[in-house]
Amino acid sequence: MMTPFLLTSTIILLTPGPTNTVLAASGAANGLWQSRLLPLAEAAGYALAISFFVWTATLVSGVWWAMPALKVAASGWLALSAIRLWSAKSDARGAVGSDVFGRVFLTTIFNPKAMIVGTMLIPHSTTEETALHVATFVLLSTLAGIGWVALGSMLPAAIRRHSYKGAAFVLGGFSIAAMTSALA
Repeated sequence: MMTPFLLTSTIILLTPGPTNTVLAASGAANGLWQSRLLPLAEAAGYALAISFFVWTATLVSGVWWAMPALKVAASGWLALSAIRLWSAKSDARGAVGSDVFGRVFLTTIFNPKAMIVGTMLIPHSTTEETALHVATFVLLSTLAGIGWVALGSMLPAAIRRHSYKGAAFVLGGFSIAAMTSALA
């Protein structure tokens, strides 16, 4: 029962998305060592968001506007993050602080992947089994997050110089996709 969950979770976490974009951009702008704790922000964001979605999935199943409203909120956060990243300086090495940690945490909370995992991927069964699935996803997200930061840190210098602008462009695209999905 756990093997399909592990495979699906791994595919989800290796697919480029809003959180992975911010992690890779930070790795590119600040290096692996300076960005090493950001996967913990991702893990905490997923733990909170997935637990929320698992808990509320049954509560909002009959409320037609609940999921579109969550997508609009996610779209708004992604748009705001894109604007902030566009104006951020990516040449200030070592500038990874609570602002970036908080951005990764909130981006993960509003990441549509958390909604998918919490509402569709985790089976709604015993509390223990649900907790095991959430914990497994969080552990996998930490490992994947380290990989995304490392990938960003290995980009050529010419690309790293523009990492935040590139990330802003990608997040803007995710924001538009989330809003389009909410309106559909």
